[in-house]
Amino acid sequence: MSQGPLPTDTEFPPPSLDAWRRLVEKDLKGKPFTSLQSPLEGGLSLKPLYTSQDVASPVEPPGVSPFVRGTGPLGHTEGGWTLCQEYAGSDVASTAEALRTDLERGAQGVWLLLDAPHGVDVKDEASLTQLLAHVPLERTPVHLEPARDVLAPAALLLQVADARRVPRKALSGSLGIDPIGAIARAGAEKVDVAGTLARAAPLVTSLLKEAPGLRALLVSSRAWADAGATPVQELAWAIATGVEYLRELERAGVSPGDSARSVQFALSVGAQFFPELARLRAARLLWSKVVAASGGQPEAQAMVLHARTASATKSKRDPWVNILRATSESFAAVVAGADSVSTAPFDEPLGAPDEQGRRLARNTQLILRDEASLNRVADPAGGSYYLEQLTGEIARAAWTELQRIESLGGMTRALVQGDVARALAEAVSARDKAVRTRRLPMVGVSEFPHLSETPVQREPHPTPAPVAEGGFAPLRPVRLAEAFESLRDASDRHLALYGARPRAFMLSLGTVAEHTVRSMWVANALAVGGIETTEHRDSPDAAHAAEAFVAAGTPLAIISGPDTLYPDQVPALVQALKARGARAVAVAGRPGDHEAAFRAAGVDLFLYAGADLFQLLKTLHTHLGVA
Repeated sequence: MSQGPLPTDTEFPPPSLDAWRRLVEKDLKGKPFTSLQSPLEGGLSLKPLYTSQDVASPVEPPGVSPFVRGTGPLGHTEGGWTLCQEYAGSDVASTAEALRTDLERGAQGVWLLLDAPHGVDVKDEASLTQLLAHVPLERTPVHLEPARDVLAPAALLLQVADARRVPRKALSGSLGIDPIGAIARAGAEKVDVAGTLARAAPLVTSLLKEAPGLRALLVSSRAWADAGATPVQELAWAIATGVEYLRELERAGVSPGDSARSVQFALSVGAQFFPELARLRAARLLWSKVVAASGGQPEAQAMVLHARTASATKSKRDPWVNILRATSESFAAVVAGADSVSTAPFDEPLGAPDEQGRRLARNTQLILRDEASLNRVADPAGGSYYLEQLTGEIARAAWTELQRIESLGGMTRALVQGDVARALAEAVSARDKAVRTRRLPMVGVSEFPHLSETPVQREPHPTPAPVAEGGFAPLRPVRLAEAFESLRDASDRHLALYGARPRAFMLSLGTVAEHTVRSMWVANALAVGGIETTEHRDSPDAAHAAEAFVAAGTPLAIISGPDTLYPDQVPALVQALKARGARAVAVAGRPGDHEAAFRAAGVDLFLYAGADLFQLLKTLHTHLGVA
């Protein structure tokens, strides 16, 4: 045997992309190649394969402008990201205790949502002093996010630090001056973004010298993300907000470079792991380009980015699944290189999170850091053809939206003139359709619901005050699960009133092997609406099936089985069921060419994958007398 190297280059020639595509098209058997692409919101799509040809030019290493791969050359390997939890409890004393507990057990930073009823009710220096009593300001980043008055809390934090004799050079975090975000979150009768930033300009300048670790300005995408913005819209509107802040501060005498070094960004991270990861990388790219175009030096182009797990993706039903959702979202934020990350407690949609919820949220990041060792790799996503290409596509799509916002006169104008609300309505409508048809599934809500789950009880969040007439209405937060959760709520009320949930009689035709898959699908789909199923399998004739239906004591019947049995059996079964009092009869599966005949026989509706399940279940609720 030869002792020389094995000539693999001649034995195994490199495969070509064209050869791979020919094989794929052969396997598709007439289907278009585009059928392998996965659509994303915003008109983007994912290809089935990415190669070096998809990356036109090499990406700069971490720590080099435009900072796609991170703002530091070693990423998180020097100490890791900051575990920075968010707090919004209306009671100052209990929130202060939560701060103490979390900081003692692994949290490293504090993010305070201010202004009741949306956040902590901080009225003066005394209340902020009480809130931060257990927070060592000299080594703990403190970030403020007020919903209304964006200037007063900044002054209060500095007063508290001065009273505790903490040197300003030791302070870190952000003061949360974000007038556009405040307008979107809380509404306002009069918009004066320019005036607010002009008043903030001296503080911006002084902090660069006295407290370089404390950023005066905040660009928070919370309002857009919670109200249903697409990932591209959220990114574009955040950058557009930053552009407006640079512009207005320059008019107030602050250079764009100094303004950029005073801005903290805060973005939400949604459910699609790789696209969300790419979007955070694209955020750094876009901000670097904006600051560079404004005349800022490379050190001013580095974005300071806080990432939070999204609120819209969480559910009240089977809320334990929120732990998995938040873990995936936190994972994406860390891999994308966020400087700080907050993981929302699993019970946050239900009301004020308890200690268990906060502990699980806190431990999620501790496990990612200390057990998964995500802090030991600089930019683990770097070099992936897929992610590099997707980062560029998202950046280009967001840049196009940014240009559109600029053509309208900027972010404030787009907001107050209703363009943002219109765009959000379109995005929410499209996403709601995907949820209702289960193209966008939610485990525990629209898939695999747990009807007998023990409810998780929490003190409900305070009700927001009504918006003054004539004022700009705040953007309304939405959650993906809301529609189906309303059906489950109706089922719960029915249970409380009558001692039993709404129930459907399901007649399964054919052998067990023939009907099991479809019957299980039907039972799962009905449970999404809080409807229990009584299954009957032994149906030698229509009369016998009708007797079993009467015994079930429900006005709703579902026929489920193989399509081949339907033409001969469905008409007679429906007539027998209707004769014995069935208020509605549904058939599982697409009717195809038999729809007219089935409807003539009395079939009221059809249950099949891809239909608007929410509307079908709502119709069934009506037949079952569920309010």
